[in-house]
Amino acid sequence: MLDFRVNTFLTVCESGNYTKAAEKLGLTQPAVTQHIKYIEDRYKIRLFVKDGKTMRLTPEGSLLREMFITLSSDCKKIDRCIKKMNEESGALLMGVTKSIGEYVMPDILQKYLETNPSVRISMDVENTAYLLDYLKQGTIDFCIIGGKFDKNAYWHKLFSREKFVCLCSSSIPLSGKTADIEELFSERLLIREQGSGSREIFKSSLNQLGYNESNFKAVTEIGSIDVIKHLVKKGLGITFMYEAAAAEEIKNGSLALIDVKGFDSSHEFNFVCLKNSMFADEFSDFFDFAVKNRVH
Repeated sequence: MLDFRVNTFLTVCESGNYTKAAEKLGLTQPAVTQHIKYIEDRYKIRLFVKDGKTMRLTPEGSLLREMFITLSSDCKKIDRCIKKMNEESGALLMGVTKSIGEYVMPDILQKYLETNPSVRISMDVENTAYLLDYLKQGTIDFCIIGGKFDKNAYWHKLFSREKFVCLCSSSIPLSGKTADIEELFSERLLIREQGSGSREIFKSSLNQLGYNESNFKAVTEIGSIDVIKHLVKKGLGITFMYEAAAAEEIKNGSLALIDVKGFDSSHEFNFVCLKNSMFADEFSDFFDFAVKNRVH
């Protein structure tokens, strides 16, 4: 069981000051101050320094925050394990981004459940920003994501490298051709919502070419990959997504590729969990199975 003062420290880190942390925790500000002083005395370090009107973590405080986040997540998993100890098998709580969840994981999960029929699996399908949040909260054990993230903040392994491509209806003139990015600006851009990994990758690649989304005639945000593909098939715009998410449509000719000159088309899918987790070996076992059984 995690010391209650650890939760106070993490809440102060999140809130940015003692007053807001006290309100959130239902404590008095002196109580919050006492909790922080206890931790500082325990480890003989200073956790925060004042920077004008704001507080910032010391290097020691930042390290302790990172370790306490992992410890908090591990404690939640221990609680789950103890409650389920009479069951023959454990449970895996994972998160995956939408492209991976809908177009990569089905075959992997099928084979995993055939091999481990009694294991309980819970899989959240969300965008990268949400999944990293869930990881810190201990809601999930690990995630496989297609978006960019701070690699220094997490334990991670490369799952695969995937093509990130421009797709259009097979009926438009640019279908199957090579084009400059400027030739696409007269089209409607159909793209995932803010916070999604594929949206961030697209924006970064576009910025490298010296442009941004406002250069397109119109931009339509849609959270569903299938809806985006449906609209693109109907000739209502173009999109950028992982090739794996449209492999079937490319194969049957209902969607076509546009080769965009200079566009960065290769990106990583990464397996991510918190640093120093005591369950890292267990998570790695699933990672190894997933890589081995990935259908390309």
